[in-house]
Amino acid sequence: MKAGFGKADITPRLGVQLAGYGPYRNRAAKEIVTPLFARALVVEQGRKRAVLLSLELGGTPRRLSERIRTAVAARIGGKATDVMISATHTHSSPAVGGMYAWGEADMLYLETLPARAAEAAVQAVANLTEVEWRHAHAPCEGIAVNRDTDTGFALNENFSERMNPAWRPAKPEHTDPTVRVLTAYAGGKLVGLLHHFGCHPVVYGEKTAAIHGDYAGVATLALEKKFPGATALFFPGALGDINPKLNHRVIAESRRALKAIAKQYAAAVVAAVRGAEPILAKDFAVLRRDATFARQRWSRAKVDRQIADLEAFFATPGRTDTPFVGDTPLTTNGMKMARLQGLRAVRADFRGATPPNPSVCVHGLRIGPVALLGCGLEVYHSLQASVLAGSPHAHNWVISLVGGTGYAPDRAATERAGYAGDFVPLVTGELPYARVYDELPRALVKLARDLR
Repeated sequence: MKAGFGKADITPRLGVQLAGYGPYRNRAAKEIVTPLFARALVVEQGRKRAVLLSLELGGTPRRLSERIRTAVAARIGGKATDVMISATHTHSSPAVGGMYAWGEADMLYLETLPARAAEAAVQAVANLTEVEWRHAHAPCEGIAVNRDTDTGFALNENFSERMNPAWRPAKPEHTDPTVRVLTAYAGGKLVGLLHHFGCHPVVYGEKTAAIHGDYAGVATLALEKKFPGATALFFPGALGDINPKLNHRVIAESRRALKAIAKQYAAAVVAAVRGAEPILAKDFAVLRRDATFARQRWSRAKVDRQIADLEAFFATPGRTDTPFVGDTPLTTNGMKMARLQGLRAVRADFRGATPPNPSVCVHGLRIGPVALLGCGLEVYHSLQASVLAGSPHAHNWVISLVGGTGYAPDRAATERAGYAGDFVPLVTGELPYARVYDELPRALVKLARDLR
């Protein structure tokens, strides 16, 4: 089996709006802390070829993913369905759509992005060579904290205490305490490194306006510096409810935390690389499909009522466009407007009395005994357990945000019907899921079995 690695710059110009952290924040980029990259792995065996692309973006909505896959296939040949796209989920990257009001997408950036991203695959093809694969997992503790069941929003936590590498969360079992690596060697030299960890890249918060790949991106650059000639690709795990231990801080603290957490994470990856053992990888398989999951039963009349209520709210005399006025975080002016935009999109997609149910990308790549199982949602941590138990492969990576945006919350978050269970689906222009916590793991297990 041959493999090649490549990367291409996808840094936007200053002034574009950044993604994340709530509606209508208008976070226009003011500085570039680190450039953003598209990084690619191409595997080839005989006439068979597959591409794995990691983009330093918050996400890749379905239509954008399709454009990028098509651009890659046009440049290097093969089928667009054999191009698997993942976003690192950094919130210090340009908005590219997919969520109403979470940053205005820049059309010039969007138009040039597919060709720029495809260049990474072109470079990877040029570097194709016979490789030896090695795999490992290693402890990666004290970086992440569950934001639903623990103190995951760290605005008011003790900064010095959490800067200590010895800090641990109260509920470590609700986080991902392990980093996984897959390395490729050619002639005894490391040429490529895939690393996988479940934690939101949101060390820099809503108070910042800088472009960079957050802790994962800074660590990836450090890894490429430590291993000259190697390209490192980060893949986000089941991170839906997991944050880094420091986030939402003032700018000065965010800068310090970014360096410290990136250093701590990179050290864990290096330890895994050094402990990686050869694996027998005689072949690979790639498979993409669209899955549909049950939605909550909302009638058109219910959608109409919610739209009318929100329109009446904004028609109240004295109402302004200040986005943060409101009683609770989910009922500010900005949140209400994002919900209104999403509801209007849902209503536009009704077909008579039939509500819309857009599909979710499910995409997998198996390299020997290692299965990369991706979906276009942010997977909650607890959902991956049944995937790992049901897969027939020796090593399994559940990868979030592969060719899509949105949340796959667990049962508790779905029943709360709060931010992840109710609000995020609406601001992506979709209805909330009914049982995605059961249906998505089953779809990923089926994908794993079909990759044999």
